[in-house]
Amino acid sequence: MAIVTDWLKYYPQFAEREFQCKHTGLCRMQEEFMDKLLAIRLEFGKSMKISSGYRHPTHPTEAKKDSSTGEHTTGMCCDVAVQGGDALRLLDIALQHGITRIGIQQKSTGRFIHLGMSTKHANPAIWSY
Repeated sequence: MAIVTDWLKYYPQFAEREFQCKHTGLCRMQEEFMDKLLAIRLEFGKSMKISSGYRHPTHPTEAKKDSSTGEHTTGMCCDVAVQGGDALRLLDIALQHGITRIGIQQKSTGRFIHLGMSTKHANPAIWSY
């Protein structure tokens, strides 16, 4: 797997800063995932607000996990802030594009859908927060 080095490939749909670890500033998103996410975004036809992308293993959310770090440390997933009908449409498109790991948070505030395809975690998988 190759880490994205040419972010111009994804501009203007996505920028590196959207995916940087909020703890370290590093960004190790995988090109395979970003290519698929770009195809999803183009079909979705709307902007996609990334609420979480890459997380370094020392990121507080990852560091407190008991057994091992989560999918965000692989650079093969992201969380997209989306709700309502847009969430359902994004989910449908993501499944058609081969996204195999999906987490859904659609209650209260902070609604999002986790889109991932890491093979280092249970795959396929779907869960709710």
